[in-house]
Amino acid sequence: MITKPQAVLAPVALGLRRLLPLAACVMMVACAGPAPQRGSAPEAPPAAPAADREARLRQLQQAEALYLSGRLKEAQAAFEELTRTYPRNAEIWFRYGNTLMKQGSYDDAATALQNAVSLDPGHGRAALNLALVRLAQAQAALDLAHARLAPNSPERAQADAMQRQIQAVLGAPGGQAPSH
Repeated sequence: MITKPQAVLAPVALGLRRLLPLAACVMMVACAGPAPQRGSAPEAPPAAPAADREARLRQLQQAEALYLSGRLKEAQAAFEELTRTYPRNAEIWFRYGNTLMKQGSYDDAATALQNAVSLDPGHGRAALNLALVRLAQAQAALDLAHARLAPNSPERAQADAMQRQIQAVLGAPGGQAPSH
């Protein structure tokens, strides 16, 4: 049985409420132009119309609201669109990864969370959730191995021991996983 780290995601939902700093980052990124070439005069960044900034903020708020209301497929689509609009924003990749993780799409979640960590190596929550996704992937692989190994084989005993260790970290079925 695959143990999903959903209990770990509850604090993530609380973090999603802190949208304002993210919105400010998105607006700053959207308004920033390319770095000037050495020896050339700096270019003035094009001013983003207020309507565009408001539309981006609404898009972020909508994605967050969808996530918090449990409409995960719609939230996934909204965050995915945001990753295309802001491909260098670690926080958006983090939120997208969390949405995928909560749905059990561990391979895609790992990719999104890895993007978040690559863009912001100091993003501890993204690194932690990447570790949790990797553990969930390991659990799924062990479930597969368990089903295919002979009942009394040393390999099955090893797989069972590893499953118990992972379940202790992720939280046993019906148990409470550590919150981060």
